[in-house]
Amino acid sequence: MFKSIDNSNYVQYSKPVFDSQASDTENVVDSNIQTDTPKETTNLIMRYLENQAKNNISSPYNVSNPIWTPAFDNCENVKVLDAQGNVVQNVEFKKDGNKLTEEIFVKSINGSTVNKTIVNDGNKKSMELIFRNKKGEITGQENRTYEKLDDDRAISVHNGKTYKISGLSGDVITVEHNSQKKVIDLAKKIQPTLDTIENEPTQKQISQEQREFLINSIKKLSGDIIMKFDEEIDQMVMLDTDEYEGFYRNDNGVRKFKISQKVKDDMTVIHELGHAINCINSEGNGDNRVLWSNNEEFAKIREVEMNNFKNHCKNDSIKKPMEKFIFDDFAKKGFTTYAVAQKDARDEEFAEMTGFINCMDVDWINERVPCLLQFMPDSTQIVYKKNQELF
Repeated sequence: MFKSIDNSNYVQYSKPVFDSQASDTENVVDSNIQTDTPKETTNLIMRYLENQAKNNISSPYNVSNPIWTPAFDNCENVKVLDAQGNVVQNVEFKKDGNKLTEEIFVKSINGSTVNKTIVNDGNKKSMELIFRNKKGEITGQENRTYEKLDDDRAISVHNGKTYKISGLSGDVITVEHNSQKKVIDLAKKIQPTLDTIENEPTQKQISQEQREFLINSIKKLSGDIIMKFDEEIDQMVMLDTDEYEGFYRNDNGVRKFKISQKVKDDMTVIHELGHAINCINSEGNGDNRVLWSNNEEFAKIREVEMNNFKNHCKNDSIKKPMEKFIFDDFAKKGFTTYAVAQKDARDEEFAEMTGFINCMDVDWINERVPCLLQFMPDSTQIVYKKNQELF
């Protein structure tokens, strides 16, 4: 902290820079160099500690860069620490033969926590998701299991509700729940031609391999999610690209789910389904869409959380993955106004949380999910409660 200059009797002192929750004007301490005589150096420690207190070094927004460590295949463990060295984000993968486990832990800025455990073991999958407040009390819990019984049948359970799935060896599947049967012809939902990544139609005919890929992307889901997919999606579309892409689009009243063959995980599929669910008015297009995520309570809480994050978090490695839910630099993203950008940002948060809450795949989880849970806990809880109504 102290550095002698030219062996003189003077000591060079740089005031530390810390993040603050107090106000924008207090956010950064002046870092100009000050020179003090020897008789003043005894006060430097007190001045340093006062600056720490004033600028709140223990701010929950003051976190480390993500720490990445190898796991297996394309999976990496990731950990983020606060200023005191406590873990606030942790995604850890484990492999025991064919059994894969993913543990996700997030401690949010308000002291609440999220724990999610996913286990994939051959034809069996399970997921437990627990939300707790800062007192450790459970405020939300989700449990899912899925087991493929044979080539034609599977059974899934969501929060104690059982769904029997049959017809998996073909294109027409049946989901049975509470003695009620839903028959779904997935083949009839396939668009016969491909679309470009820019969502333009092509004259390319879908191949048998691509057709099977689209159908299998839905057949492997839980029974309740398959039923919701059938309710919300009119057509499944293959994208003509080698890139990893997924979209939801309403084309003149036809609700389309679009993915490329790079998309192997349930998270992306359910994320796009979340976009479809969020569009209350299926006839709306572009800026005319009517979205659940535009409700006043959700928008207000998000605005507070976003402003706190933008004002207090100074770590670019954390800010970058959050951009998908903030769209602060709206012009570069192609939006005409901040308000229009926020409509899409709210839609993205709803879709991302819908995917996270319901996904049972052990897969590399992108860093934006833990960041969203950590820095926007109140708005993510609102989406969780809405999901409880939907599934």
